[in-house]
Amino acid sequence: MNLQFVVGLGRLGISMAETLDSLGHEVLAIDKEEGVVQDLADDLPDVHFVAADATDEDAMRGLNVDGFDAAVMIGEDHIEAGILATATLKEVRVPRIVARATGSIHARVLERVGADRVIEPEREIGKQVARTIASPGLLDYVDLGEDEALIETRVPREWLDKSLVELDLSQKMGLTVMAVKPKGGPGSLPQGDTVLHDGDVLVVGGSKEDLDKSPLVQPDG
Repeated sequence: MNLQFVVGLGRLGISMAETLDSLGHEVLAIDKEEGVVQDLADDLPDVHFVAADATDEDAMRGLNVDGFDAAVMIGEDHIEAGILATATLKEVRVPRIVARATGSIHARVLERVGADRVIEPEREIGKQVARTIASPGLLDYVDLGEDEALIETRVPREWLDKSLVELDLSQKMGLTVMAVKPKGGPGSLPQGDTVLHDGDVLVVGGSKEDLDKSPLVQPDG
């Protein structure tokens, strides 16, 4: 069983703890505010809650956080606290640290003090919502990190009644169709001779740049 450590129990931290718990992970979640910890303990009985300060090295060693694996989420609201918590957890040898940043400068500092991955949830959600607003056919957009993304979308008009071989999306656009879901039917892995029809839903992967340039993420897509 994977052991996961969630620091900071704001909305994001609570969501992280709840989701990890639902996926069968053992979760230790901490917050400096004892009242917050007590309120959540009854709502998520399978999550281990502790009132502790992630910037306190002795407290972190006492919790044996170096024994946790996979992702570690830093949910501190204050920039300085998040940076100090990241540095502290790095010092006590937490294997992997995922830190929340509020901006690009903050992100660079977190990386320099030891964060293995930095996320900017508000920025990422803003980009996702903007794309879905810009393209009525876009149903979902999943940022896979680095330069890759995965989208769920209706078939653009210019692709209707054409096979995947005809479209040759991999060569022409750098895109890969992962699944095709016909209207009213189950999704399936596509073949080269799969013809796209009105009402079909596609799952397409590729670089963010290639996806953004395609008819899938365009106002008239």
